[in-house]
Amino acid sequence: MKLLLLSLLVCNIAYSQWSPVKTFNTMGTLTVIKDLDFSSEQNGFLISASNGGSHSSFYRTTDGGITWNSLTTLSHSYYCINVVSDQIIYAAGILYNTNNNQNFYICRSLDGGQTWFEYEILNTFGELSKTCLAFQNDSTGVLSSPSGMYYTNDYGTNWTLFSNTTGKFAVNLGSGVASLYNNNVYLTDVNTLSVQTNYLDCYGVGDVVFASSYGDTLIRNTWCNDGAGGIMFNSLTISELGGNTKVIHFMENQIGTVAVNASGIYATSGRPLRSMDGGQSFFKQDCTLPCDSILHFFKLDFIDGDIAYALALNLDSGFVKLLKTTNAGGITTNYITQPLQNVGLTNDADEPSLQVYPNPAINELNIESSSLMDQLEICDLTGRSLAKYTGIQSTHFEVDCRFLHSGNYLVKVSSEGKTVVRQVRVL
Repeated sequence: MKLLLLSLLVCNIAYSQWSPVKTFNTMGTLTVIKDLDFSSEQNGFLISASNGGSHSSFYRTTDGGITWNSLTTLSHSYYCINVVSDQIIYAAGILYNTNNNQNFYICRSLDGGQTWFEYEILNTFGELSKTCLAFQNDSTGVLSSPSGMYYTNDYGTNWTLFSNTTGKFAVNLGSGVASLYNNNVYLTDVNTLSVQTNYLDCYGVGDVVFASSYGDTLIRNTWCNDGAGGIMFNSLTISELGGNTKVIHFMENQIGTVAVNASGIYATSGRPLRSMDGGQSFFKQDCTLPCDSILHFFKLDFIDGDIAYALALNLDSGFVKLLKTTNAGGITTNYITQPLQNVGLTNDADEPSLQVYPNPAINELNIESSSLMDQLEICDLTGRSLAKYTGIQSTHFEVDCRFLHSGNYLVKVSSEGKTVVRQVRVL
């Protein structure tokens, strides 16, 4: 019996391998991380907002995220980074002009981030998604923007609008690049620039929030209604190129980053979730930190089928942590088997009850708590505080959220010495 218990303990330790690599102190230079991308287990790049968000600083690691070296700082706000190789890197960003339009900028580095070249792409309304860039090789790529899809085959020097279809995401899928908007998937062959449109039904028109691909498999996280125009849900939808599409899960709490590779299907809902049976069931994954219960995972970046990096916000300190796994995050005994079960963040028994509605919100957000609220804070998914309300002393509070851009946010409520966090989407 002792041998059996020891074996189980060793197995449990072996399979709980989201381990801390780096803590980004909010008082340091890396305060607001916009995006990161690793080209290998050791080499990675990230973008951090600086100078009040009007500039972007680029950093590089060559030791697996332990140390980050400053490369350069550029004007404009860059939101997504695409590392093609250790030397060739692309990033996309925006700059608001006096007419409240946005100049879209692409920057490119051919020397590992030491020098960058900027190119203005277009003037338009709308925002770039974090996953707006997809490159099939060092010179050929697609930018998906609110005005359409742009194509380059000369290392980003020139960009051509080849489809005026609004696209929110661009991901590599088989021999083409897929751009997604609502339930429409536009698959573009990068050689002929021909576009194939597929309407993928998922119980009503939705809004794609995150998307990922592996080979000919596409997975996306979509906001959609319940089929009767009522409650909004998160659905995870998986499609095979040239095959069927199926909704694998509906979840009441918001789902963050999604990823799919040879080892399974992944998503974040505060904690990493993993499916190894095509989405029929999910494991909640743990990490080796003693304070893991207050970590909110919001970014996953897989290097291969086993090695991945993640960003997680410590809800107590506000610090962002970089974590790493070498066995795809392992599995735990917390096994989710019911397709319609809520597998998001759960509350401790003694935690104040908190409701945030409507979700998604348009102009106004209502917060209901079972106990008097002391403080309420609105943060983005990196933990950056956007608004703070103190001295509330009420169980109900209304927030005018028209100052927020469309996207996902965290609502942090302090009550009776405890902090409860809910994620909300603003349209």
